[in-house]
Amino acid sequence: MGTTTPPIAPQTLSLMTEIISYPVLLQHEEAFTAKNGSNNNILYDVSSWLFYLAEIDSLLEQMNDTIAAVSKSKKNKGPISSTTIGGKSMPLQIAGIQKSIEMLQKGRNLISERALSLLPGSYKLWKNYLDFRSNTYIKSTSSTFMQLQNNVPNHDDDSDEVDKTQIDSSYPISSSSKASKFKSTISAYERSLVRMNKYPRVWLSYIHFVVTNYPPSYEGTTAGSTIGATSTLGEITTIRRLFNRALLALPATQHDLIWNEYLCWVLNSIPPQGLTVGRGKNVEGPLVRTCKKNGGFLYGSAQTANDGGEYDGDDDDDDKNTSETHLKQSIVPPETVIRVLRRYAHYYNPTARELLANTANSLGKYGEAATLYCEILNDVDFLSVEGTTRHELWMKLANVCTEHPEDISDAGVNFEGIVRAVLKPSDSSNGGSSGFGWDVFEERKGSTNGDDENNEDDEEKQKQKKIVEQQNQLQASLGEMEGTLWTKLAQFHIRMGEFELARSIYEEAMESVMRVRDFSLIFDGYIKFEEGVIEAMMEMMDEDEEDSAEGKDDQEKTKEDVEDLDILLGDASIKQNQGNDEEDENTSADIELALARAESLMSRRPLLLNYVLLRQNPHNVGEWLRRAELYLQSNQTLQAISSLEESVKAVHSRQAINGSPAELFKTMASIYEEKLSDVNKARSVYERVCCLKPEFNFRESDDLAQCYTAWVEMELRAERWDDALSIARRSVAHVPASSSTKVTKGLSKSMRLWNLLLDLEESLGTMQTTKDAYNRLLELKVATPPHVINFASYLIEKKYFEESFTAYERGLDMFSFPHPGAKALWKDYLSAFQKRYSGTKIHRMRELFDRCLESCPPADSSHFFIAYGKFEEDFGLTKRALGVYERMCTVVPAEEKFTSYQLYIAKTIKYLGITATRPIYESAISALEDNSAAQICRDYAKMEASLQEIDRARTAFTYGAQLADPRRNPEYWGEWHAFEVSHGNEETFREMLRVKRGVQAAFSTVNYNAAEMGAGAPQQENLTNEEAMRMIAAREGVDDPTSKESTVGFVQAKRSAEIKDLDEVERRAAKLRKVTSTFVAATASKEENKSADDYDEEIDIDDEDDAGGETSEDDGVDANVQHIKTKAVPSAVFGGLKAQETTQ
Repeated sequence: MGTTTPPIAPQTLSLMTEIISYPVLLQHEEAFTAKNGSNNNILYDVSSWLFYLAEIDSLLEQMNDTIAAVSKSKKNKGPISSTTIGGKSMPLQIAGIQKSIEMLQKGRNLISERALSLLPGSYKLWKNYLDFRSNTYIKSTSSTFMQLQNNVPNHDDDSDEVDKTQIDSSYPISSSSKASKFKSTISAYERSLVRMNKYPRVWLSYIHFVVTNYPPSYEGTTAGSTIGATSTLGEITTIRRLFNRALLALPATQHDLIWNEYLCWVLNSIPPQGLTVGRGKNVEGPLVRTCKKNGGFLYGSAQTANDGGEYDGDDDDDDKNTSETHLKQSIVPPETVIRVLRRYAHYYNPTARELLANTANSLGKYGEAATLYCEILNDVDFLSVEGTTRHELWMKLANVCTEHPEDISDAGVNFEGIVRAVLKPSDSSNGGSSGFGWDVFEERKGSTNGDDENNEDDEEKQKQKKIVEQQNQLQASLGEMEGTLWTKLAQFHIRMGEFELARSIYEEAMESVMRVRDFSLIFDGYIKFEEGVIEAMMEMMDEDEEDSAEGKDDQEKTKEDVEDLDILLGDASIKQNQGNDEEDENTSADIELALARAESLMSRRPLLLNYVLLRQNPHNVGEWLRRAELYLQSNQTLQAISSLEESVKAVHSRQAINGSPAELFKTMASIYEEKLSDVNKARSVYERVCCLKPEFNFRESDDLAQCYTAWVEMELRAERWDDALSIARRSVAHVPASSSTKVTKGLSKSMRLWNLLLDLEESLGTMQTTKDAYNRLLELKVATPPHVINFASYLIEKKYFEESFTAYERGLDMFSFPHPGAKALWKDYLSAFQKRYSGTKIHRMRELFDRCLESCPPADSSHFFIAYGKFEEDFGLTKRALGVYERMCTVVPAEEKFTSYQLYIAKTIKYLGITATRPIYESAISALEDNSAAQICRDYAKMEASLQEIDRARTAFTYGAQLADPRRNPEYWGEWHAFEVSHGNEETFREMLRVKRGVQAAFSTVNYNAAEMGAGAPQQENLTNEEAMRMIAAREGVDDPTSKESTVGFVQAKRSAEIKDLDEVERRAAKLRKVTSTFVAATASKEENKSADDYDEEIDIDDEDDAGGETSEDDGVDANVQHIKTKAVPSAVFGGLKAQETTQ
């Protein structure tokens, strides 16, 4: 009996007919159905089938392009008749092409089924087949479909055809969950999973297809609400079970891919990056990619999210609002979200506990969120994948517990115990406790490890030790959020309605924190709380007043009825009215109490802040004094004294800052003395520290000296002079070595105490006690130069002159040069000695000056040289005085030599005459620097010019010219220029110009920057050369040389070459002095004439020449002298001696 071939379905025949109508596809069919031995290999060749399917896809793509071209041609009114696709000619009608596309798609599915029936284990064929069906039946809201839909034009003349095109030509095709095409696709996925259940990409494609083709319903479907339609709940259950099947089928190493998609579907957003570990390329699933395309949403859009917060992946501040918006737009019930995240966090990835806690907080599971936050914070190895710090985790826990205290209490989270365990760690008296109160986190877990703790091995002990160390580090890092935690704890009790407990927590917090920032947070929260209470009371009072006003109106309307009621009720009505009045009075009293409490809090703020600073550093003396001052400002004297007593116990002398510890005792004594007028208690305060065994051990002797000084000043204010002097003497008295300390030993060398004692001795003591005090001060070598000067002045005042000089000598032994005090001592010593004896003991005074100048350094010697010279001028010899000035010129430093020589020259002119200064000028020129020497040369030339010694003056100018740079010292050359204009001639002026050019060239060679160095020097306006020559020609009575063509420059010099020599000039000057002195002597007495003639004979240096017969020149000179005009010689030439003779 032969076998019969089952009949082929008509639909299959029609599809095959459609396929073979394309010559391109007919080739493949012929290759597969060929009657030869090679077709078996082709039928089982995957690449052949894939090439066949690719040809079909190419035809479908050409058809879609043709539809787009047809739409464009209709828009542009272009003529298009037919086209050829795959070797088949078809008319250009959109409906016909769309029908061909639909048939070709079904044919492609048929070809894929044929290939899979032959190769059921081929992953490539299954993946190609499933991708085609998924892309075909994807939602119509996809970007591709919307793009094609927007390309279809809208024509008025062919509206029916266009509307049909918009529906039929949609590619990919949209379908509902009940359509047969959707069910066939689901069936294809299920059949593929029979062999492809270990391939995660198949599961991901399956899940993506199901999720995207279950359109969500937003009406009545939000977080926290019930899904309205039963079908929607079934679809969610189907998707959830599909995820569970994928997790059960795949190995654990590939669960990351599934969980990433699972979390994306549950949260309606992209999960945190750190939760999944990506391996290789394209690890993102299709749902994650869809979220990124939609702006971070799987369901809904970014436009919808703007209502709850605009999506921005880089903005951390909007993360909470964005996540809440994602969950609100999700179709997954909140309980399902929580259960899925619990499964993921507790059994697969513990790092997702933070995500679970944040999601529970967003969905209203506040108790569970707080529990999870506690668990995370208790895990020292926890590392947030979202980059959340432990500080932020603490803030999240605090915010949850503060905003929802009842839910937290129901969940068993002891928020107050946690905060107190962190902020006030208990002492670790037990061996198993870490000492920081972290055990409160473990109360929820229970303690069932009684016997196991004894059997834990070394590894477990090391782990516990590590945990304790990490908890210690965490405890240290929590200090910055101390104020915030205290504030959150108080708000926790406020929301619970426990106002008094909240106030006690605020008070405790302000007395516990050690940072000003934390104190400011707590105080501001406390003030806002009190203000809120007052506002609430005021609002309640206003509401009561409004209610009473309305009741009063009603009462007036029913007054008669009330009166009858009062008669019936009697005393009961009266008591009710009294109760209402008492209630109003209680409300007013509560408001007044709240106002008083707020005012008291504001007034206490400086003291509370001061207490915070003292907790930071209890050795801050300045803050203790500030605390006492605050108490005094509020008239709390006893509290000020008690705070100072506390400060004395708290401050350690070696750690004290911002002031001396002595200020504490001084302030305490001053309060007793000024505020309480109790001098005895103030004295007892000083006796506590100013004794052999003080109550407080000072670090420095000066601190104890301040206490002694304040004690003495207090006794002086009380007018107990003897006690004050006795205390001052006791302060510097010798202390036995057995009972002395480093601080008490230093009192005998305290300048503060010695100054006080010496002042008291001079004012209240006797002469002998004062001398003894000064002598002991000098013996201890504690004295300073002012002490020595005061001692000597005191002795001089008491007429003990020699003892005062002895005091000076003792002081000079202690403070000799180069000590800076030696100069002051020598000044006072010399002035006191000179004032006492006023020139009677000249030799002794000279010895003192000599001793001083021998040891005095040159820098300080000028004052003593001047004083020495003045003394010799007043009480000694002129010769010794000039010798002192000459010695001063050689001893003083270089910068003072110029002034010294000027003083020496002035004194010489005063006593010996102006001519006696010539050797001084010469020595000064050789000893001084260039600039000063040039100045001396100018003065020397002026002096010679005043004596009509023109040649000597010119010689001085010539010598000084080599020291004066014309560009830096124009004054020098200006004076020489003026001198030549007044006294010179053509030859001398030319010589001056020649010298100037030579000196300028020399200085230019030495320093090429001389012009720049002298650029700021003042310039003198000198005569030009022509002006100078005309002036000289007019003075000498000759013609103007500038008017003659043959003469250039000055007139011919009248002086011969013989007088150019300086010796010849000096000889002629001597003769001139001879004639001048003879003329003056003719008007004097005979004795004076005689002495003058003798003097002239003695200075006549030309007698020997006259004796030799050379008289012609001398006679010529005498003849010239007889015809000149004479005048009296200035008295400055002869000096002070001539003035004395005239007086006689």
